Amino acid sequence: MKRTILTSMAALLLTAGSMIGHHGYAEYDRNAPVTLEGNLKRVLWANPHVVLTLETQTKGEYSVEWGAVFQLSRQGISAVPVKEGDRLIVTGSINRNPEKRILTLVQEISRPADGWHWVSPNRANASSTTK
Repeated sequence: MKRTILTSMAALLLTAGSMIGHHGYAEYDRNAPVTLEGNLKRVLWANPHVVLTLETQTKGEYSVEWGAVFQLSRQGISAVPVKEGDRLIVTGSINRNPEKRILTLVQEISRPADGWHWVSPNRANASSTTK
């Protein structure tokens, strides 16, 4: 019995530690959002994050870490709303090391061709409380 409890507690602690480590955003400047515009090269619709590969004209290729599939489904996005070749405008936090070319903590994504627009619930809530 004690062995089972100890094993369960160890597994819980290991899992919690990896989750905390995964969600560290110290390498990103949350206070200086960056907007990138480019063509969507790839979409990886999977956990832990949906990853969009965006090819910008002036800054090269960026990996855009959107939300987790389950988070997006709670926001009503249950299927991939973007496809390869779409021209997107994405706003989020960029990695402080420019060689990494990663944008995360995505605040907005828009597709000018048809007006599709997604806004992070965090950003929507922040703007509604400041009005």
